[in-house]
Amino acid sequence: MKNFLFLLIVILFSCNNESQTFDLSRSNISYQERDGETGWKRVLLIKPNKWGFVNDQNKIMIPFEYDFVNPFKNGLAYAKNNGKEFFITNRNLKLAGNYDEAGIFTFGLAPVSKNKKWGFIDENGKLVIPMLYDSVEYFTQNGLSAVKRNGKSGFIDRYGREIIPVAYELVKGEQLDDFVIVRKYYKWAFFSNTGKQLTDFLYTDVQRAWKGDDTTFFENGPASVKVNGKYIFLSKNLHPAFSNLSFDSATSFDSNKNAIVMKNEKFGILNNDGKLVIPIAYTAIENYNSNGDPNPNFYLLTKDKRYALFNAGLIKIAESDEEFFNITYSNQIKYISFKNFSNKYGLVDHKGKIKVPFIYDESLHFQGNAFSIVKRNNKKGIIDINNREIVPLKFNELVQIDDEDKDLFIATNQSGAFVIDLNNKIILSGEEIQSIYNQPLKFIVKRNKKYGIVDLQNKNILPFEYDEISNWTEYGPRISKFIVKNGKTGLIDENTFKITVPPTYDEFKYINGLIFAKKNNKAGIINEKGRVICPFIYDEIFPSLLDVYDFKADEKRIYARNGNAYFQINEKGEVLKSNITFKTVLKNTEIPEPPPPPRPNK
Repeated sequence: MKNFLFLLIVILFSCNNESQTFDLSRSNISYQERDGETGWKRVLLIKPNKWGFVNDQNKIMIPFEYDFVNPFKNGLAYAKNNGKEFFITNRNLKLAGNYDEAGIFTFGLAPVSKNKKWGFIDENGKLVIPMLYDSVEYFTQNGLSAVKRNGKSGFIDRYGREIIPVAYELVKGEQLDDFVIVRKYYKWAFFSNTGKQLTDFLYTDVQRAWKGDDTTFFENGPASVKVNGKYIFLSKNLHPAFSNLSFDSATSFDSNKNAIVMKNEKFGILNNDGKLVIPIAYTAIENYNSNGDPNPNFYLLTKDKRYALFNAGLIKIAESDEEFFNITYSNQIKYISFKNFSNKYGLVDHKGKIKVPFIYDESLHFQGNAFSIVKRNNKKGIIDINNREIVPLKFNELVQIDDEDKDLFIATNQSGAFVIDLNNKIILSGEEIQSIYNQPLKFIVKRNKKYGIVDLQNKNILPFEYDEISNWTEYGPRISKFIVKNGKTGLIDENTFKITVPPTYDEFKYINGLIFAKKNNKAGIINEKGRVICPFIYDEIFPSLLDVYDFKADEKRIYARNGNAYFQINEKGEVLKSNITFKTVLKNTEIPEPPPPPRPNK
């Protein structure tokens, strides 16, 4: 049998995509980003839940038929569909190799697997490294890939040659280094990318560092390693970088050339010249608000129950007795809002210069905009980045409507509720207003003590005749909203707002796609479209408490009562078990405890 395979190039889809029609409106796009190689937009649609590519004119360049597709690199994009993994070209040609899994290309090679064994293909689809390994890593600039076989690890080069034998406990390589590390008997040693051992097996820990988006041992400075229970730093010549410096704990040097070190349960910061730029005197130091980014913009230092925020240059820019510092943006410039020791909020820039004075009662959130909602003396309004009032501080509540295209707000005060814009112009008014969560430019409005639904042009969508209209409930209807009229409950479609279940039911409880309802003193079960599933023949019906939150429950336990008799029934109302005790029903349902009997008169 040949030890390599040639991939067949198969046309999956004609390049003429004009016959394909998809809803490319913003409301139907779940995610999109620009592809750096083609300039197209990589898009995930909501309906269908598929990936594809479009150009700036929204012409479909790669059809929406993939469960997942990566950005293009070197003319190829990793794709996945119906459990199969493969690569496509920018003409939507599929490189078909009948592989179980595939990875992305790095340095001209991509990992592929078949029957749980891994090898590598080149950019022509040719299998150039046989499928011999239980797992493989991507190739890095050192020309090596970490591989594993039969529980042992080693490194191979791009020709499949074992440079470091597959005979060790673990191996690791980083993206920017020629050095690799190898573990034996739970201790690490450094090797060159030619396979030469450079140190003894001495180190119980070797810390990874990050430079930008790439990993490294040494590019930010000496590497942090643990030897004989202490952390020291090794220079590139693999000798200790700083004599007489050791720590109980130490991070690697970050992209700011700083490492957080700890000794005797106190923390400080060391720079890559070996100088303690922040003394070891703090109870805690950590990268702040990095959201997983290994390149910190700020450090949070804690001492004597006070918190200080330092910037990347280790200049103190903020201090508070609260741990929270809000990092916010305006016009792509980063600012920090926090509470000072006078319990007031303001805004400083990344050097600590005050941008908005500390006069407000709540944190400022610019969120990339040129404005922020603020609160002062229990009144809310809107200011710009220069603290100029855009909307006067006269509202009890003020929230921004969740829409990407329009800057609109719902404001309330003693006069009622209003939809306003940044010019303080009133667009809608009512006694109460809610923006509908899945259609934010449509509103549930209360007027004359009744609720209805209107759009931004004040056009009635649902008349003002309801006692309640639900907006969103955590465990509520999946495709509907509740309506209540004259004490009776029904449903409307959450998208069209048309009545699907008329408000005629006395009781109405939605659980796991079923509605347990009561009408004319009889209980039954209907679905979300109003179809009767269990006839209204019981005095009471009780769903099991244990099934309330389990949407995947195959069998929903349901109990029913007629007179003094209790039953277990199915969704259709058919009796599964008779002679159920009240104690069993009480244990598994929401039936309230019966009231105690009245005490006899003395």
